Amino acid sequence: MNTKETIKYLLSEKNPVAAHRRKQMRSRLVNTGATFLCPNCIGGILFHDLGLRFQSPTVNLMMTQTDFAKFVLNMDQYLNRELEFFKHPEYTCPCAHLGDLTIHFTHYHTQEEAERKWKERTERINRENLFVFLMERDGLTEKEMRQLGAIYARGLVIFTANNYSNIYYTVQIKKYCRDGEVGNILTQSYWNDGREYERYFDFVRWFNEADGKPFDVSKFVRSGARRK
Repeated sequence: MNTKETIKYLLSEKNPVAAHRRKQMRSRLVNTGATFLCPNCIGGILFHDLGLRFQSPTVNLMMTQTDFAKFVLNMDQYLNRELEFFKHPEYTCPCAHLGDLTIHFTHYHTQEEAERKWKERTERINRENLFVFLMERDGLTEKEMRQLGAIYARGLVIFTANNYSNIYYTVQIKKYCRDGEVGNILTQSYWNDGREYERYFDFVRWFNEADGKPFDVSKFVRSGARRK
């Protein structure tokens, strides 16, 4: 097996180390009905690892953090609007406006598929079991982070580059402090298919134990990140 074939194998479903990692994650999970709202691919990856059905319209797509913050803060308003597809000059995937928001359906091939999945998964939203994830990037401001503390949800976490110790739902990723914004936390391990975000935060325990406002995430934080 050459190097290319070895890497391909390690990244496949057949990798026994990755399979064991996923099995352990799934064995710990009690809350299997969560709706996970997120602005990037973390939702699809995490729920694939956990073997869960996608119960959120925001998986398998991308929004800027600032657009996503507006979406979360005014979710009912935006979910009542229709997607308006357009041809993006830089993206080949289906792209749409939702009011003043822009959505890139990065894992879909056609507008029809993207719209169907959006509507289908919107119907699956569990308002009583809602979890929200963001990152400090794309110009997301401290003011917007604080506004998010008013949402109705079981869990809210924001990965940040800077230290906001008095915002209970922020987790500072120290390695990004000099950059001023959070980088690629989806970096993949060839060894066990794990992702960088797993080093900072215990998402499984969060899904199991989060109990709403004030969204204190301190007990879910892992080494490599800090709350204070």
